[in-house]
Amino acid sequence: MRLPGLPATPFERLAARWQAARDSSEIIHLDAAGCARMSRATIAATGAYLAEESRAGGYVAEIRHSEPLAQLRADLANLLGPDLSAGDVAFHHSASTAFAALVDAWPLPAGGRIGVVPGEFGSNAMVLAARAARDGIDLIDLPVDGYGRIDLDALDRHGPAGLDLDLVTFPHVPSQRGIVQPAAEVAARATAAGVPLLLDVAQSLGHVPTVGLGAAAYVGTSRKWLCGPRGVGVLAISEQIIERLVAPARCLHTASWDGHGPPVPLTGIAALGIGESAAAARVGLARAVGELVDAGTAAVSGRIAALGTLARRRLDGVAGWRVGEPLAEPSGIVTLVPPPGVDPHAVRDRLYAEAGILTSAFATSRAPREMTGPLLRASPHVYSDPAEIEALADALDRFTRTR
Repeated sequence: MRLPGLPATPFERLAARWQAARDSSEIIHLDAAGCARMSRATIAATGAYLAEESRAGGYVAEIRHSEPLAQLRADLANLLGPDLSAGDVAFHHSASTAFAALVDAWPLPAGGRIGVVPGEFGSNAMVLAARAARDGIDLIDLPVDGYGRIDLDALDRHGPAGLDLDLVTFPHVPSQRGIVQPAAEVAARATAAGVPLLLDVAQSLGHVPTVGLGAAAYVGTSRKWLCGPRGVGVLAISEQIIERLVAPARCLHTASWDGHGPPVPLTGIAALGIGESAAAARVGLARAVGELVDAGTAAVSGRIAALGTLARRRLDGVAGWRVGEPLAEPSGIVTLVPPPGVDPHAVRDRLYAEAGILTSAFATSRAPREMTGPLLRASPHVYSDPAEIEALADALDRFTRTR
């Protein structure tokens, strides 16, 4: 806590700015990794677009909002660049559907090999398992340390054979453990070996630095650290990869057909489109990403990392709960392993119902090849306050001891 009379720090000024941009909340919101709080301006932009759809028609409204949507693509490309442009970015229903579309379209030989991590997000792991079963592809675990972080030294000890793969994919930041994978270092090694990297940035975009990672393709989402409305998935694919994808011809939005012979997929990233969508959510996301860019991604990441470190140090050991990642990890995701006999789902429910504190709880299906038991997760954003972490610690102690 800052002493009276001392000037506010840059992080405190940033926090005050983000707090002022949002309506006051009746709860303590510590679930940015699930669905973060939108600003009033983001909500207003979404609502204004819906009103225009009512007045002018949905397709007319989307044409009239082509400029903010183009700016959104450009901003997302810049957040993931520098080797991407606005034309390399498209939208989907969610990060999960975007990931499934890319894996389905990725050209892999029969008997091919995909490098993965045990801590892969459950939905993505299901998609990979289905593709592997369908096409006889082997899923090869990359070496990881005790936290599930890719072990670069172990990878290097295998030499070129360690990346004798056709594709590498993993989440930049897992949702069940607040570590930051060395994505740029893995991408550099994979590129040198001629292996593309498909990186899931659903939990990192707007959270930790994502510029210059060097992946061939990215998938992300609107509702988490970007503070946008739900329902927008993001794909960004490098020019070198997009023409190699073999996307199925699903509808008139993604393929052409003259009534004879097989449909012909559209060229480029358009082949991975989805047609009808909630355009209002995209317009809202454009405003939210603009706010992130205006605030400065380095400042946002720094504030979130500082809150994450503060939370781990305060919560580790409270009533027997233990933090699941290094205390100083530069991440806002804080996972908590319960003491014996304590159900994280029941504690989550009591935190919300009795203390007004929003957190998440997960079963092992979240990452079934890594998790050995259920977890509780807290995830503060820029607008969170250290006092809210203190409130969580007190309530966690109380509800654990009185279960």
